[in-house]
Amino acid sequence: MKKLLWSVFLFTLLVFIPTQVFAVEFTIEESNIHATLKSDGSVEVKETHTYDFSDEFNGITRTLIPKKTSTITSVRATENGSELTVEQEENLYKIHRKGSDETITIDLFYTINDGVEVFTDVAQFYWPFFDKSNESTYEDLTITVEPPVPTEVLSAYGFDAAYGTASPSSDGKVVFHLGEVSDGINGDIRVAYEAAIFSDAPVTSFEPMLEEIQADQAQLDEKVAARAESKKWWGNFAVYFSSGLALVAVGLFIYALRKRNETGREVERQKSSTGSFPKEKMSLPALMLFTNHGQLPISALTAALLDLVRKGNIQKISDQEFKLSHRHTDYPHEHRLIQWLFDDIADSDHLHLEDVEAYAEEKKNHEKYQMSIQAWQEHVKQEFRQYELKQKAPVPRWIAGIASFVTLPFIGLFPLYDHFLWMFVSIMFFTFFLSFSIAYRPLNVEGRKLKEELKPLKISDQWKEWEKEDQTLALLYQVGMGKRKLTHHSPAPLSNSSDDWIMFLALSAAVQTSFERASGHASVSASTGGISAGGGGAGVGGGGGGSGGF
Repeated sequence: MKKLLWSVFLFTLLVFIPTQVFAVEFTIEESNIHATLKSDGSVEVKETHTYDFSDEFNGITRTLIPKKTSTITSVRATENGSELTVEQEENLYKIHRKGSDETITIDLFYTINDGVEVFTDVAQFYWPFFDKSNESTYEDLTITVEPPVPTEVLSAYGFDAAYGTASPSSDGKVVFHLGEVSDGINGDIRVAYEAAIFSDAPVTSFEPMLEEIQADQAQLDEKVAARAESKKWWGNFAVYFSSGLALVAVGLFIYALRKRNETGREVERQKSSTGSFPKEKMSLPALMLFTNHGQLPISALTAALLDLVRKGNIQKISDQEFKLSHRHTDYPHEHRLIQWLFDDIADSDHLHLEDVEAYAEEKKNHEKYQMSIQAWQEHVKQEFRQYELKQKAPVPRWIAGIASFVTLPFIGLFPLYDHFLWMFVSIMFFTFFLSFSIAYRPLNVEGRKLKEELKPLKISDQWKEWEKEDQTLALLYQVGMGKRKLTHHSPAPLSNSSDDWIMFLALSAAVQTSFERASGHASVSASTGGISAGGGGAGVGGGGGGSGGF
């Protein structure tokens, strides 16, 4: 689970540093490592690994990194007594055994030369059979250490994943029941016996060692106990801390709900019978920007052009042709739209819809086409920023911001003491508070009223009973929001009036089709491992190792 903390870091490693490619799916169901100590200080090791493959495979791998004072020799592998081919690449051993979707058990044999360190009073086997460079999880790992002759165990303990797993027996055997060992973790073991039973081994140091071994174990026990105490303290603290955060979050939620209800009641109080398009001093594109989450689709261009026809800036000659009447607009974005359509595209006072498509078909105009739309959208946004439709709400936002700042350090502190659940809880609170502090800008009475007046227009046709002016605005709003199905089979206009919504419905189909085709032309679309050669030897004395498959 600790890997979750460093997902971004590990992703970088996977990209830039050669690691094992997990092309083969497998599980190491059971592993038994039996180390037999010899009187000459060497160690005969037999490892039995049971792999469950769920795909085609070529074999298994075992990384054996010796300590700096020892060497590993005579590596061989068998399956049911039959010899298997072993290929060595530095510290990586590849045991070849092809197959598909099956469970196999392979025995691995090797000798650790000078694996036992001899002192004047004791001899110790202090070894890392795996280290944090290991990339596979052992589902059930057992390590057994056997002395040359039955004797008393003077000391036996493990580190990290092996801590608290040692079970000495009266004949001198020590079994480390590690169980599940996740990848990326150390687990050194240390066993000490009388030096006399290793009479044929070279002396590592003519100094006593037992007191130091026992002192190291006592220090390790103290460290583990202190960590357990710290873990308990942080666990208790996490409960109170998270409870406090929950109270703040609930308080902010209740505050936001109450303010929303207050605004809603005020809107209801001011609400009058509807029967017209909202009369706020806001352009049609700005209204669409407001109710469409700050986005202006291509259909908004259609509505904006036809709104200029409604206002008289542009005259309809036919369904395919328009004439510029005058440039006296109410908003800068309207002037920018006229400039783009009639100056850049048509280069005259007459605009044919086929001119738009022809302009967009030319590759040299693709970037200019997109930039012109973006410039028009930005002008609309500039207009929209002038209106005060939201509350600033500084107090709750500051409270949320401070809460997120306070929460942030504990996202890193809790996992240091193995409280991953509280880490995830903290991440959730941090995300909530940060989002609240940045995004909480509730609509004021004016904004809420405007939004509720426009909301029915997305789905309702009640506007057909309104005055002609409001009918056209309502239709264009629906067109711009993409809520009106446009076809070339729209009914013919009932009159020659430019305010007749049926005429605008027919125009909308032609204009929208032209803009969609042009945008399609101008759109630019872009489409934008091996086996590990061994770990870093992070175990005691620079040793270590790991397992895998290929």
